[in-house]
Amino acid sequence: MRLDFYVLRTVLSGTLVTLGALLGLALILLLLDEIDKVEGAYTLGKAILFVLYMLPGYMLEFFPLATLVGSLMALGQLAAGNEITAMRAAGVSLGRLARPVLAAGVLLGLFGMLLGETLGPLGQTQARLMRAEALGHPLSMQGEQGLWLRDQERFMHVGYVTPGGELHKVRAFTFDPDHNLREALYLEQVTPGEQGWEAHKVHSNTFLSESVSMAFDAQRSLPALVPTNLLNVLVVLPQYMSMQELWRYARFLDANGLESAPYWLAWWGKLFAPLQVVAMLLLALPFALVTRRSGGVGQRMVIGILLGLAILILTRLLTQGGLLIGLPAWFAALLPPVLFLALATLGLKRGVV
Repeated sequence: MRLDFYVLRTVLSGTLVTLGALLGLALILLLLDEIDKVEGAYTLGKAILFVLYMLPGYMLEFFPLATLVGSLMALGQLAAGNEITAMRAAGVSLGRLARPVLAAGVLLGLFGMLLGETLGPLGQTQARLMRAEALGHPLSMQGEQGLWLRDQERFMHVGYVTPGGELHKVRAFTFDPDHNLREALYLEQVTPGEQGWEAHKVHSNTFLSESVSMAFDAQRSLPALVPTNLLNVLVVLPQYMSMQELWRYARFLDANGLESAPYWLAWWGKLFAPLQVVAMLLLALPFALVTRRSGGVGQRMVIGILLGLAILILTRLLTQGGLLIGLPAWFAALLPPVLFLALATLGLKRGVV
Protein backbone atom coordinates (compact mmCIF):
# COMPACT_ATOMS: atom_id res chain seq x y z
CA MET A 1 0.00 0.00 0.00
CA ARG A 2 2.83 2.42 0.84
CA LEU A 3 4.51 1.53 -2.43
CA ASP A 4 1.32 2.32 -4.35
CA PHE A 5 0.96 5.65 -2.59
CA TYR A 6 4.60 6.53 -3.24
CA VAL A 7 4.37 5.82 -6.99
CA LEU A 8 0.97 7.56 -7.17
CA ARG A 9 2.31 10.66 -5.42
CA THR A 10 5.41 10.73 -7.65
CA VAL A 11 3.39 10.53 -10.86
CA LEU A 12 0.84 13.13 -9.73
CA SER A 13 3.48 15.60 -8.56
CA GLY A 14 5.52 15.21 -11.75
CA THR A 15 2.46 15.74 -13.93
CA LEU A 16 1.24 18.77 -11.98
CA VAL A 17 4.69 20.38 -12.04
CA THR A 18 4.87 19.88 -15.80
CA LEU A 19 1.36 21.24 -16.21
CA GLY A 20 2.33 24.31 -14.18
CA ALA A 21 5.40 24.89 -16.33
CA LEU A 22 3.37 24.63 -19.53
CA LEU A 23 0.75 26.99 -18.10
CA GLY A 24 3.46 29.51 -17.26
CA LEU A 25 4.81 29.33 -20.81
CA ALA A 26 1.30 29.67 -22.26
CA LEU A 27 0.65 32.65 -19.98
CA ILE A 28 3.73 34.48 -21.28
CA LEU A 29 3.00 33.74 -24.95
CA LEU A 30 -0.68 34.70 -24.69
CA LEU A 31 0.14 37.88 -22.81
CA LEU A 32 2.71 38.91 -25.42
CA ASP A 33 0.07 38.39 -28.10
CA GLU A 34 -2.58 40.38 -26.23
CA ILE A 35 -0.30 43.32 -25.43
CA ASP A 36 -0.27 44.18 -29.15
CA LYS A 37 -4.06 44.50 -29.03
CA VAL A 38 -4.17 46.92 -26.10
CA GLU A 39 -5.97 50.03 -27.29
CA GLY A 40 -8.63 52.37 -25.96
CA ALA A 41 -10.97 50.64 -23.50
CA TYR A 42 -9.04 47.39 -23.88
CA THR A 43 -6.38 48.22 -21.30
CA LEU A 44 -3.35 46.22 -20.17
CA GLY A 45 -5.24 45.11 -17.06
CA LYS A 46 -8.08 43.75 -19.19
CA ALA A 47 -5.59 42.02 -21.45
CA ILE A 48 -4.06 40.25 -18.44
CA LEU A 49 -7.52 39.34 -17.17
CA PHE A 50 -8.45 38.04 -20.62
CA VAL A 51 -5.40 35.75 -20.65
CA LEU A 52 -6.19 34.45 -17.16
CA TYR A 53 -9.75 33.67 -18.25
CA MET A 54 -8.51 31.84 -21.33
CA LEU A 55 -5.86 29.73 -19.56
CA PRO A 56 -8.16 26.93 -18.28
CA GLY A 57 -9.42 26.32 -21.80
CA TYR A 58 -5.91 26.18 -23.20
CA MET A 59 -4.90 23.90 -20.33
CA LEU A 60 -7.29 21.29 -21.69
CA GLU A 61 -5.56 21.47 -25.06
CA PHE A 62 -2.16 20.35 -23.75
CA PHE A 63 -3.37 18.34 -20.74
CA PRO A 64 -2.55 14.97 -22.41
CA LEU A 65 0.92 16.29 -23.36
CA ALA A 66 1.54 17.47 -19.79
CA THR A 67 0.41 14.10 -18.48
CA LEU A 68 2.75 12.20 -20.76
CA VAL A 69 5.80 14.43 -20.20
CA GLY A 70 5.23 14.72 -16.45
CA SER A 71 4.74 11.01 -15.91
CA LEU A 72 7.71 10.18 -18.13
CA MET A 73 9.89 12.53 -16.11
CA ALA A 74 8.64 11.17 -12.77
CA LEU A 75 8.85 7.50 -13.70
CA GLY A 76 12.17 8.06 -15.47
CA GLN A 77 13.55 9.58 -12.29
CA LEU A 78 12.48 6.50 -10.34
CA ALA A 79 14.10 4.27 -12.96
CA ALA A 80 17.30 6.34 -13.04
CA GLY A 81 17.61 6.02 -9.26
CA ASN A 82 17.20 2.23 -9.54
CA GLU A 83 14.05 2.43 -7.43
CA ILE A 84 11.99 0.56 -10.02
CA THR A 85 14.77 -2.04 -10.26
CA ALA A 86 14.65 -2.50 -6.48
CA MET A 87 10.87 -2.84 -6.58
CA ARG A 88 11.06 -5.51 -9.26
CA ALA A 89 13.86 -7.31 -7.40
CA ALA A 90 11.50 -7.42 -4.42
CA GLY A 91 8.97 -9.27 -6.53
CA VAL A 92 6.88 -6.36 -7.87
CA SER A 93 5.90 -7.13 -11.45
CA LEU A 94 5.61 -4.49 -14.13
CA GLY A 95 1.86 -5.05 -14.20
CA ARG A 96 1.68 -4.55 -10.44
CA LEU A 97 3.72 -1.36 -10.79
CA ALA A 98 1.24 -0.13 -13.38
CA ARG A 99 -1.60 -0.22 -10.84
CA PRO A 100 -0.77 3.06 -9.05
CA VAL A 101 0.06 4.59 -12.43
CA LEU A 102 -3.42 3.60 -13.57
CA ALA A 103 -4.92 5.13 -10.43
CA ALA A 104 -3.04 8.36 -11.10
CA GLY A 105 -4.43 8.34 -14.64
CA VAL A 106 -7.99 7.99 -13.36
CA LEU A 107 -7.54 10.89 -10.92
CA LEU A 108 -5.93 13.12 -13.52
CA GLY A 109 -8.55 12.18 -16.09
CA LEU A 110 -11.39 13.07 -13.73
CA PHE A 111 -9.62 16.33 -12.87
CA GLY A 112 -9.34 17.17 -16.57
CA MET A 113 -13.03 16.33 -17.12
CA LEU A 114 -14.04 18.51 -14.17
CA LEU A 115 -11.92 21.34 -15.52
CA GLY A 116 -13.50 20.94 -18.95
CA GLU A 117 -16.98 21.22 -17.50
CA THR A 118 -16.37 24.17 -15.17
CA LEU A 119 -13.43 26.56 -15.44
CA GLY A 120 -12.74 25.92 -19.14
CA PRO A 121 -16.13 26.96 -20.61
CA LEU A 122 -16.69 29.56 -17.88
CA GLY A 123 -13.34 31.21 -18.60
CA GLN A 124 -14.04 31.28 -22.33
CA THR A 125 -17.44 32.88 -21.71
CA GLN A 126 -16.06 35.50 -19.34
CA ALA A 127 -13.25 36.33 -21.77
CA ARG A 128 -15.73 36.86 -24.61
CA LEU A 129 -17.96 39.03 -22.44
CA MET A 130 -15.07 41.19 -21.28
CA ARG A 131 -13.68 41.67 -24.79
CA ALA A 132 -17.14 42.54 -26.12
CA GLU A 133 -17.60 45.14 -23.40
CA ALA A 134 -14.19 46.60 -24.25
CA LEU A 135 -15.40 46.95 -27.84
CA GLY A 136 -18.48 48.79 -26.57
CA HIS A 137 -20.98 46.01 -27.21
CA PRO A 138 -22.37 44.67 -23.91
CA LEU A 139 -23.34 41.01 -23.84
CA SER A 140 -25.20 38.88 -21.39
CA MET A 141 -24.09 35.45 -20.23
CA GLN A 142 -24.85 32.66 -22.68
CA GLY A 143 -26.76 29.82 -21.11
CA GLU A 144 -29.65 27.46 -21.71
CA GLN A 145 -31.80 30.24 -23.15
CA GLY A 146 -29.24 31.62 -25.60
CA LEU A 147 -27.46 34.95 -25.50
CA TRP A 148 -28.58 38.57 -25.28
CA LEU A 149 -26.60 41.47 -26.69
CA ARG A 150 -27.12 45.18 -27.23
CA ASP A 151 -25.95 47.57 -29.93
CA GLN A 152 -27.08 51.15 -29.26
CA GLU A 153 -30.93 51.13 -29.42
CA ARG A 154 -31.20 47.54 -30.62
CA PHE A 155 -31.48 44.46 -28.42
CA MET A 156 -30.90 41.01 -29.86
CA HIS A 157 -31.36 37.48 -28.63
CA VAL A 158 -29.33 34.77 -30.40
CA GLY A 159 -30.31 31.18 -29.83
CA TYR A 160 -27.22 29.52 -31.32
CA VAL A 161 -23.97 30.58 -32.97
CA THR A 162 -22.11 27.96 -35.00
CA PRO A 163 -18.29 28.01 -35.42
CA GLY A 164 -18.64 29.45 -38.92
CA GLY A 165 -20.42 32.50 -37.48
CA GLU A 166 -23.91 31.47 -38.63
CA LEU A 167 -26.72 32.61 -36.33
CA HIS A 168 -29.90 30.69 -35.56
CA LYS A 169 -33.19 31.71 -33.94
CA VAL A 170 -32.42 35.43 -33.80
CA ARG A 171 -34.83 37.94 -32.29
CA ALA A 172 -34.11 41.65 -32.75
CA PHE A 173 -35.96 44.51 -31.07
CA THR A 174 -35.36 48.11 -32.18
CA PHE A 175 -36.39 51.07 -30.03
CA ASP A 176 -36.55 54.77 -30.78
CA PRO A 177 -34.77 57.40 -28.62
CA ASP A 178 -37.91 57.63 -26.45
CA HIS A 179 -37.65 53.87 -25.71
CA ASN A 180 -40.72 52.99 -27.78
CA LEU A 181 -40.60 49.65 -29.60
CA ARG A 182 -40.45 50.30 -33.34
CA GLU A 183 -39.59 46.92 -34.89
CA ALA A 184 -39.46 43.28 -33.86
CA LEU A 185 -37.79 40.68 -36.07
CA TYR A 186 -37.53 36.92 -35.84
CA LEU A 187 -34.90 35.33 -38.10
CA GLU A 188 -34.75 31.55 -38.24
CA GLN A 189 -31.26 31.49 -39.76
CA VAL A 190 -28.75 34.23 -40.61
CA THR A 191 -25.62 34.03 -42.73
CA PRO A 192 -23.47 37.15 -42.16
CA GLY A 193 -21.58 38.51 -45.17
CA GLU A 194 -19.46 41.49 -46.13
CA GLN A 195 -22.41 43.30 -47.72
CA GLY A 196 -24.91 42.48 -44.96
CA TRP A 197 -26.95 39.55 -43.71
CA GLU A 198 -28.80 36.89 -45.65
CA ALA A 199 -31.73 35.91 -43.46
CA HIS A 200 -34.10 32.97 -43.90
CA LYS A 201 -37.69 32.70 -42.65
CA VAL A 202 -38.03 36.30 -41.55
CA HIS A 203 -41.02 37.38 -39.47
CA SER A 204 -41.20 41.15 -39.02
CA ASN A 205 -43.51 43.40 -37.00
CA THR A 206 -43.30 47.15 -37.51
CA PHE A 207 -45.00 49.27 -34.84
CA LEU A 208 -46.48 52.48 -36.23
CA SER A 209 -48.17 55.19 -34.21
CA GLU A 210 -51.63 53.60 -34.46
CA SER A 211 -51.10 50.23 -36.13
CA VAL A 212 -48.83 47.22 -36.50
CA SER A 213 -47.54 46.01 -39.86
CA MET A 214 -46.66 42.31 -40.12
CA ALA A 215 -44.77 40.55 -42.89
CA PHE A 216 -43.07 37.24 -43.69
CA ASP A 217 -40.24 36.59 -46.14
CA ALA A 218 -38.72 33.22 -46.92
CA GLN A 219 -35.44 35.01 -47.58
CA ARG A 220 -34.39 38.62 -47.13
CA SER A 221 -31.19 40.63 -47.37
CA LEU A 222 -30.67 42.83 -44.34
CA PRO A 223 -28.02 45.30 -43.25
CA ALA A 224 -25.79 43.90 -40.52
CA LEU A 225 -27.73 44.26 -37.27
CA VAL A 226 -24.54 44.06 -35.21
CA PRO A 227 -20.88 44.63 -36.18
CA THR A 228 -18.92 41.72 -37.65
CA ASN A 229 -16.22 41.90 -34.95
CA LEU A 230 -18.91 41.26 -32.35
CA LEU A 231 -19.97 38.08 -34.12
CA ASN A 232 -16.37 36.86 -33.99
CA VAL A 233 -16.51 37.36 -30.22
CA LEU A 234 -19.65 35.23 -29.99
CA VAL A 235 -18.24 32.21 -31.82
CA VAL A 236 -17.14 29.39 -29.49
CA LEU A 237 -15.20 26.44 -30.85
CA PRO A 238 -16.58 23.00 -29.90
CA GLN A 239 -13.48 22.04 -27.88
CA TYR A 240 -14.09 25.01 -25.54
CA MET A 241 -17.72 24.13 -24.80
CA SER A 242 -19.01 22.01 -21.94
CA MET A 243 -20.59 18.63 -22.58
CA GLN A 244 -24.01 20.07 -21.76
CA GLU A 245 -23.58 22.87 -24.32
CA LEU A 246 -22.25 20.44 -26.92
CA TRP A 247 -25.20 18.11 -26.37
CA ARG A 248 -27.66 21.00 -26.75
CA TYR A 249 -25.98 22.36 -29.89
CA ALA A 250 -25.60 18.97 -31.55
CA ARG A 251 -29.24 18.02 -30.95
CA PHE A 252 -30.36 21.40 -32.31
CA LEU A 253 -28.26 20.93 -35.45
CA ASP A 254 -29.60 17.39 -35.93
CA ALA A 255 -33.18 18.60 -35.55
CA ASN A 256 -32.62 21.24 -38.24
CA GLY A 257 -30.73 19.04 -40.68
CA LEU A 258 -27.42 20.87 -40.15
CA GLU A 259 -23.88 19.47 -39.86
CA SER A 260 -23.43 18.29 -36.27
CA ALA A 261 -20.49 15.87 -36.57
CA PRO A 262 -17.85 18.28 -35.11
CA TYR A 263 -20.01 18.83 -32.03
CA TRP A 264 -20.67 15.13 -31.49
CA LEU A 265 -16.97 14.42 -32.00
CA ALA A 266 -16.08 17.01 -29.35
CA TRP A 267 -18.75 15.59 -27.00
CA TRP A 268 -17.50 12.03 -27.30
CA GLY A 269 -13.91 13.27 -27.07
CA LYS A 270 -14.65 14.90 -23.71
CA LEU A 271 -16.39 11.74 -22.53
CA PHE A 272 -13.38 9.57 -23.44
CA ALA A 273 -10.80 12.14 -22.26
CA PRO A 274 -10.05 10.28 -18.97
CA LEU A 275 -9.32 7.16 -21.00
CA GLN A 276 -6.84 9.15 -23.07
CA VAL A 277 -5.05 10.36 -19.93
CA VAL A 278 -4.84 6.80 -18.57
CA ALA A 279 -3.37 5.67 -21.88
CA MET A 280 -0.73 8.44 -21.72
CA LEU A 281 0.40 7.40 -18.25
CA LEU A 282 0.58 3.69 -19.05
CA LEU A 283 2.41 4.49 -22.26
CA ALA A 284 4.97 6.52 -20.30
CA LEU A 285 5.94 3.57 -18.05
CA PRO A 286 7.75 1.39 -20.64
CA PHE A 287 9.36 4.46 -22.23
CA ALA A 288 10.66 5.58 -18.84
CA LEU A 289 12.24 2.18 -18.33
CA VAL A 290 13.88 2.26 -21.76
CA THR A 291 15.69 5.53 -20.98
CA ARG A 292 16.66 4.76 -17.39
CA ARG A 293 20.32 3.92 -18.01
CA SER A 294 21.49 6.31 -20.72
CA GLY A 295 18.84 9.00 -20.57
CA GLY A 296 19.12 12.00 -18.33
CA VAL A 297 16.38 14.44 -17.41
CA GLY A 298 16.88 16.45 -20.59
CA GLN A 299 16.70 13.41 -22.82
CA ARG A 300 13.53 12.16 -21.13
CA MET A 301 11.93 15.57 -21.53
CA VAL A 302 12.80 15.66 -25.24
CA ILE A 303 11.49 12.14 -25.72
CA GLY A 304 8.30 13.00 -23.84
CA ILE A 305 7.65 16.18 -25.84
CA LEU A 306 8.33 14.50 -29.19
CA LEU A 307 6.22 11.49 -28.27
CA GLY A 308 3.44 13.73 -26.99
CA LEU A 309 3.42 15.84 -30.15
CA ALA A 310 3.37 12.71 -32.28
CA ILE A 311 0.42 11.41 -30.29
CA LEU A 312 -1.44 14.72 -30.60
CA ILE A 313 -0.95 14.72 -34.37
CA LEU A 314 -1.96 11.07 -34.67
CA THR A 315 -5.02 11.70 -32.52
CA ARG A 316 -6.11 14.58 -34.75
CA LEU A 317 -5.54 12.48 -37.87
CA LEU A 318 -7.52 9.55 -36.50
CA THR A 319 -10.47 11.60 -35.27
CA GLN A 320 -10.82 14.01 -38.19
CA GLY A 321 -9.89 11.34 -40.71
CA GLY A 322 -12.49 9.04 -39.18
CA LEU A 323 -15.20 11.63 -39.75
CA LEU A 324 -14.05 12.19 -43.34
CA ILE A 325 -14.38 8.50 -44.21
CA GLY A 326 -17.79 8.30 -42.56
CA LEU A 327 -17.05 6.71 -39.19
CA PRO A 328 -19.51 7.46 -36.37
CA ALA A 329 -18.35 10.30 -34.11
CA TRP A 330 -18.20 8.04 -31.04
CA PHE A 331 -16.00 5.53 -32.86
CA ALA A 332 -13.66 8.21 -34.20
CA ALA A 333 -13.29 9.68 -30.68
CA LEU A 334 -12.74 6.26 -29.08
CA LEU A 335 -10.18 5.05 -31.63
CA PRO A 336 -7.09 7.02 -30.39
CA PRO A 337 -7.28 6.13 -26.66
CA VAL A 338 -7.99 2.48 -27.46
CA LEU A 339 -5.00 2.37 -29.83
CA PHE A 340 -2.69 3.98 -27.27
CA LEU A 341 -3.95 1.69 -24.51
CA ALA A 342 -3.22 -1.29 -26.74
CA LEU A 343 0.32 -0.02 -27.37
CA ALA A 344 0.86 0.58 -23.65
CA THR A 345 -0.45 -2.88 -22.77
CA LEU A 346 1.83 -4.44 -25.37
CA GLY A 347 4.83 -2.60 -23.93
CA LEU A 348 3.97 -3.69 -20.39
CA LYS A 349 3.44 -7.31 -21.42
CA ARG A 350 6.82 -7.40 -23.10
CA GLY A 351 8.30 -6.31 -19.80
CA VAL A 352 10.68 -3.70 -21.19
CA VAL A 353 13.71 -3.57 -18.86
